[in-house]
Amino acid sequence: MKLRTGMMGMAMMAGVSLGMNAQTAVDSRMLVNAPPAPAGIMGGLAGGVSLGMSSVKGQPYTLVEKTTTVKLLSDATTTITTVREEKKSRDGEGRERTESGTIKDGVFVPQFVRISDPVAHTSTTLMPQSKTARVTHLPAPKERTPEEEAKMAEMRTKREALQKEHPEIRERAGFEALGSRNIAGVAADGTRFTHAVPAGTEGNDREFKWTLERWVSPDLQIPVMTVNDDPRIGKMTVEVTELQRGEPDTGLFQVPADYKVTETKSGAGVVPDVALQ
Repeated sequence: MKLRTGMMGMAMMAGVSLGMNAQTAVDSRMLVNAPPAPAGIMGGLAGGVSLGMSSVKGQPYTLVEKTTTVKLLSDATTTITTVREEKKSRDGEGRERTESGTIKDGVFVPQFVRISDPVAHTSTTLMPQSKTARVTHLPAPKERTPEEEAKMAEMRTKREALQKEHPEIRERAGFEALGSRNIAGVAADGTRFTHAVPAGTEGNDREFKWTLERWVSPDLQIPVMTVNDDPRIGKMTVEVTELQRGEPDTGLFQVPADYKVTETKSGAGVVPDVALQ
């Protein structure tokens, strides 16, 4: 997460350069929300890598997400384009399923499936080709106290007030509000982050910029489109192309009966293989 920390540091420096006092500079950490690191560095965009159990309930959906990567070769004329898809589902209890695969001759070929279950506190990986599954049992999350909930609500209110009072901080830090638009049938709010890499920072003979554009559905609380344009790795666009709201099939969040299962505990060793009946 070094890059994410660096972005936050730049945001703080922007606040200080505006002549803010020490307390306001500290508060500006709540004002500027650093975007996720580029996909080429962290290995995923727009939820491609699960960072934890979902806390969103009552907003079930099923969607198809397409990732298109375009890389320009050194001759500055030849491009290589790759396309992959993910099928994602979330039920009303916050269980999530991501089915990753490639497009071959116009047909989706699944490679592996990830299931996150905040109810059972498990994270499961399914390998369809070998019909195997690895189930990791996770510790139950700590419940917030009423005092902690109140403190978080206070921080959200303060952050919103700071955003209205000091919009110039986000602008100086490289953030730009893009307004709202409809993507895959849902309203989404957009933000663009632009970062300039000075000459000599990475052996580059001149300054270059990369941008990260993110469109998030406030209703579903998921990104529906992310565009990472970085000359070092090319342009990656992750976009929801199909979306249906409503409860998905409950069987999507279960291990098929004919799969061989390996169970583990978070931070512990492997439990002997068990064939589910």
